[in-house]
Amino acid sequence: MIKVLVTNDDGIDAYGLRILVEALAEHADVYVVAPADQQSGKSHSITFLREVTPQERDVKGAVAAWVLDGTPADCVMWAIDYLRDEEGIEPDFVISGINLGFNTGLAAYYSGTVAGAREGAINGIRSIALSVGGQGGMDVEHFDYLVGLLPQLMDMSMKIDPGTVLSVNAPDIPSWEIKGMRVCAAAPRGYGIRFFFEKKKNGNYQMTGGADYLDDRMLYDIDWCAESYVAVSPIPTTLSDPVALMRLKGLVTETDCLTLIIDPQEKMPVRVKDADRLSANLEKLAHAVSRMGKPLIFAESYDMGDVLPQVKAHGGEAETVRHIHPDVWTAPDLGKYVTALDCRKVLIAGAATNVEILQTAEGFIKRGYKVTVLEDCCSSPDKLGHELSINMMEDMGCIISTLETEVMKLTASCSRQVLDAVKNILRT
Repeated sequence: MIKVLVTNDDGIDAYGLRILVEALAEHADVYVVAPADQQSGKSHSITFLREVTPQERDVKGAVAAWVLDGTPADCVMWAIDYLRDEEGIEPDFVISGINLGFNTGLAAYYSGTVAGAREGAINGIRSIALSVGGQGGMDVEHFDYLVGLLPQLMDMSMKIDPGTVLSVNAPDIPSWEIKGMRVCAAAPRGYGIRFFFEKKKNGNYQMTGGADYLDDRMLYDIDWCAESYVAVSPIPTTLSDPVALMRLKGLVTETDCLTLIIDPQEKMPVRVKDADRLSANLEKLAHAVSRMGKPLIFAESYDMGDVLPQVKAHGGEAETVRHIHPDVWTAPDLGKYVTALDCRKVLIAGAATNVEILQTAEGFIKRGYKVTVLEDCCSSPDKLGHELSINMMEDMGCIISTLETEVMKLTASCSRQVLDAVKNILRT
């Protein structure tokens, strides 16, 4: 049996926590450490200047449970140490919730629910934050869909870095009205909701929140929840911004073209035809682009293994983004990288033409990029699927070209020495 540590920010007696524990107890050993009282909005605060007192409690379905007079981050921090040092137990998951109220977009910064999961992720434990929006979540039917997703959510968490929190938000409606689940980005600041102090009649101020705006592009968690979907957003715990590092180190220069190679990974051969030919062409592409000093990004699917060594060896200073959904725009860092590079043209290659490349190319087109797909640097499980996808991308505005044609175009601004080197790479 896997071992799951459960916490929340609504307090140990909250209905959402009890529902969560009973659901998990069907297929896991559940341990609960939760705050004594309401901790909403406490974010990742910790109790640093006073003692905290754990007390054992009975929670239906839990192997053991404690209440702690501290914050959600305190609860997880104490639980990890206690379970390891006193009980010899290492949790496989930290699951925080189920919170009553959305933690979409900007709210994730302030949320004690998300912070409980984040504390687990900081300690290298796969962690999930669960929230149900609105005020009607005391109805069991409003939790059924979310708890039914638990095995799938835990499986998704197993496919990503344990330092990334899955923040899951469900609309506060009966389960039969929910349309499905979508993996998406958490909404950025200034989108969907804002928090502010409202002046009261007595002259004091009280924090409140209000709707900001939505649009019809369906990019963010708030959008999907508003349309009756469950939104799943991967939230990293890394503190450094890779794009800011690139800028400050002077690594970002003006460029006319970005090259994106999708899923050039160990499990790629099982998904495409002519895998050896494709691997060889991707190696040449990575080598040539790197030799010219042009920006290169590898997009890695979480379940496809390591980048092929022959491609990685010639990738130079290639950046890497990781994605769950086939559309690579779901990778948290892709938008940052392409914005930092400030170019409007992209070459796309990799696997598979009929899924990842098709959806990602469409994402670039919608954002105003000039997209060139290298037909001899991508493939699908079958020839017909490849050809149909190529035709669809051409219809949506993509240029369909070849490795040699596009690489030689890029050499126009290179020195003679680089040109000769690139020609040798293509002939190899």
